[in-house]
Amino acid sequence: MYTALCTALLMSFSVMAAFNTETEEPYPSFYGARSVISNQQSITGSDIQFQRRAIAPGVTNEEEASENEAAPPVLATPSRTELTALPLSAVTLSRNDKLLAKKAYYYFEQNWNEKTGFFDSVQGYHHTTMWDVASGIAAILSAEGLALITTEQANDKLTKTLATLQALPLYEQSLPNREYSTRTATPSGRYSTDSSNGNGWSALDIGRLLIWLEIVRTHKPKFNPIIQRIVDKWQLEKAVFQGTLYGELKTGQKSYYRQEGRLGYLQYAAYGYKLFGFDVSTAYKQQDIAQVTVEGIPLVVDQRNLAYFTTDPYVLLGIEIGNQKQWWNQLNALFELHKLKSTKEASYWVFAEDAMSRAPWFSYNNMYIYGKAWVSIAPGGQPIENPQIFSNKAAFALSVLFDGDDFGYELAEQVVANSLPHRAVPTGVYLNGGPNTAYNINTNSLILSALWYKKRHYTPLIKPSSAVL
Repeated sequence: MYTALCTALLMSFSVMAAFNTETEEPYPSFYGARSVISNQQSITGSDIQFQRRAIAPGVTNEEEASENEAAPPVLATPSRTELTALPLSAVTLSRNDKLLAKKAYYYFEQNWNEKTGFFDSVQGYHHTTMWDVASGIAAILSAEGLALITTEQANDKLTKTLATLQALPLYEQSLPNREYSTRTATPSGRYSTDSSNGNGWSALDIGRLLIWLEIVRTHKPKFNPIIQRIVDKWQLEKAVFQGTLYGELKTGQKSYYRQEGRLGYLQYAAYGYKLFGFDVSTAYKQQDIAQVTVEGIPLVVDQRNLAYFTTDPYVLLGIEIGNQKQWWNQLNALFELHKLKSTKEASYWVFAEDAMSRAPWFSYNNMYIYGKAWVSIAPGGQPIENPQIFSNKAAFALSVLFDGDDFGYELAEQVVANSLPHRAVPTGVYLNGGPNTAYNINTNSLILSALWYKKRHYTPLIKPSSAVL
């Protein structure tokens, strides 16, 4: 059935392929980036906009919905974040929790670059984005919070990471390039040797990094001076225009400066800029949206092109910032949605963006996109056969955010079972039951962050440690 769906969608999705007419270079399959995308279905040339990033290489293995009028979704059972009162005593982690923590941190032990303070984004691939740098910082702080490393070790690693961020060669002397070598901290990818220092910046990636810079200075005020020097050096004002996020993409002789981000990803990343004093009010306006129903659950979706709809920004929001009651936050509804879908399929389904252990190396596993539910697509828009249906990182994040729910417990147990044969936590499970062994930074970082959140008595990580006794 899924194969038939992919075939039916191929024609409609193929026109979404990344626009790249300004260069003779082939566009690498492992670098989806935020391409300038043309949606032939519903937008004009002036409406072309950027979308979410993707970066994933060939990996070294280690071992139906209906539309209605736009309206906010009906949210389900409150998550732990909504119910938390402070201060609270620390939670004792279970044996399985500790096992997952050790497996997740193994990834960071194996992929640390001492010279730069960066972690490889995917096993065997020595490059990173600012999104992934944020995941690295999250892993360091979480590992310290879980007593996997000492405070001295955490401070040493953060010192290296932040010093490298301060010294980064910037795209057009303004903002971090989309991709850097983890070995040299120099721009990588297209135009990395040009005077431009790369092919542009991602406002979403930088926004997530800003969230984690704020978390660092909340927990470790000693790093505030260098963090301030970093943000003072970066021309962050270029990433915010008319109250929303803008990115830049260089292709050939032209550079495109256009709005970046869709529902969920946009609001999550905009929060980072808000923390540093920028007006991002337009990003939170209820516009370009519609309501759909999937598995009987009402959801709000973005009507613009390539509006990837995954669980990622919602679980990150809950763990890092808190499950805030805002019109765009659909965390509770998405938990109920996956519970219903898993019951219907008699197997566990949790959709998220993830690296893949085979071509196209990265996928957006969408709960809904372009009129269809449960569709997995490559960064350029092509549907994927035998997609990943279970994301270990998203499933475990949901399990701690909804710790008192039986389905949450089952998700955690499934992640443990999926991880037992592996040294690090693998990415997920494909539709045919095979493991997705694209060992990567975002999977293992979120496992650690979720466990730290749990140990802190389900307290959002942006709150100071003094909030937990």
